[in-house]
Amino acid sequence: MSDTHQAPPPPPPERRKFLKWVTHGLSALFGAVLGVPAVLYLIDPRNRPARAGDFKRVGKLSELEKNVPKQVVIRDVRRDAWTVHPNDVIGRVWLIRRDDDKIDAFTTTCPHLGCSIDYNAEQQLFVCPCHNGTFDLKGERQEQALGGGTNPAPRNMDALKVKLDADPVDPKGRLIEVKYEKFYQGEEDKKPKK
Repeated sequence: MSDTHQAPPPPPPERRKFLKWVTHGLSALFGAVLGVPAVLYLIDPRNRPARAGDFKRVGKLSELEKNVPKQVVIRDVRRDAWTVHPNDVIGRVWLIRRDDDKIDAFTTTCPHLGCSIDYNAEQQLFVCPCHNGTFDLKGERQEQALGGGTNPAPRNMDALKVKLDADPVDPKGRLIEVKYEKFYQGEEDKKPKK
């Protein structure tokens, strides 16, 4: 018996070539299994920037009293992963009919921290219940907050575009449409969210 160990002979070149091909093939398979979902995620339309908001019908001109704010709901189709919500509330808007039948629309979202702005009919002011941000009927920021102190809101209420269309049912009537947008809070300049 000899104490020297001999190394086993190397495998034949064909076997090495086969193992090399198997290793490369498995690497390609794993790359495809991991890469295809990543590519699909990148080209998925849900990951694209939001399209510009369309005008949404919110009511009739005849439903508004002059210089009295009325809150309306904006509804739209909302997609959430695989679920479609066909009539989902996407926001709320304050409408004010002026003497010349012009309509002003303001989002109910406070430009300070995003709380929902209420209307105080007694004071004829819009007030944010979170930090008393106060606005007049033109949506303009008041320096003095209701209840004292300075107004924390960095800008006026966010105005929205409004248009009036003919009512197909009532020839004398007009329909109100609002282009709903969301804006960044806490900034002095009104910047739409994309």
